[in-house]
Amino acid sequence: MTTTPAETYDFDVALSYATEDRDYVQQIAGRLREKGVRIFYDEYFTADLWGQDLYTALDEVYRKRARFAIAFVSYHYVSKPWTQHERMSAQARALTAADPYFLPVRLDDSELPGLRPTIGYIDARNTPQDQLVALIRQKLSGAPGATKPEPAILRSPRTSDQQRELLAQRPPAWEYLLYGGVLWQRRNALEVKWRDHELGYGSRTGYHYDTGDAFMFLQNSLSDLEACPEDILKVLSPQAQLRAFGAPGEPGNAELIEHIATRFVGIYERMMDFSSTLRGTGVPRELSEVVEATARLADQPLKEVRDFIDQLVAEVDTVPERIANGEKLEITMNLVMTIDGDALKEQSKASNRARRRFRL
Repeated sequence: MTTTPAETYDFDVALSYATEDRDYVQQIAGRLREKGVRIFYDEYFTADLWGQDLYTALDEVYRKRARFAIAFVSYHYVSKPWTQHERMSAQARALTAADPYFLPVRLDDSELPGLRPTIGYIDARNTPQDQLVALIRQKLSGAPGATKPEPAILRSPRTSDQQRELLAQRPPAWEYLLYGGVLWQRRNALEVKWRDHELGYGSRTGYHYDTGDAFMFLQNSLSDLEACPEDILKVLSPQAQLRAFGAPGEPGNAELIEHIATRFVGIYERMMDFSSTLRGTGVPRELSEVVEATARLADQPLKEVRDFIDQLVAEVDTVPERIANGEKLEITMNLVMTIDGDALKEQSKASNRARRRFRL
């Protein structure tokens, strides 16, 4: 005796709507996700769709990848070319499907081309949102096929695929998982530079300075290093954090979270570039000692930034389990950036010896 395996899909439902009706559809999307319904709603897949051929990608979604397509029919929906494309893909699937696939929800009295007047629909004007969500779940409960299980997000995303999945699911405290994941990924992409820094290696820059210009170059480089902690304070400021993560009880802004995490790691990269540029720039041999001593001033703050990222990611990775256990969360992370005292003394001594040698 054999059984035919159930066909699997990426989504329970794919929502098709016009931009002008987004406010209403966004509420339905949020309620469905809260109930565990796996949905395709374009705002949740912005990063995934970025750079794709949308004509092909959306045809795949509305024709193949969902158990149902739900169209929110309105005057705007009928008149838009992209919604027409989505509708035609969905109706192509409905033409060959044995069971109902294309589910219309009316927002006004507009007639949808190709939709027979005998087709049953839900009128959103006299159907409360909770009732509509319940009807969708009821439809899914008796429908053939199954939805592919979502991979569990148990920590900060280490890959772009995991990051897209996190943004699609947006579980509780997703903002902090995203922040930790972007920090980890961006820093990990710079590990070659970090290994070069540990070796004391700097690629040749092609620039060469005589004695007077070399001292000015050292002074300007130190000013650039001193600016790094100030810039880190900007991306870690309460104002920046509030804009990105939102006020308590409010959702965060994924783009801003990724932005401030990227800027943070960018400052870390600048500190490595500070040392690499010093080591790769040509100066008189008598100044090589002070150049190397100056380059080593970045060692301690770089290690402190690396430790901060490791500790933050480790702490954030515990968040899902702690939330599941009903724990009230309060996460405080401190970053202290210092210049090693011995390294600073050595740089000062080397600089003074060089100045005396050249009588500067």
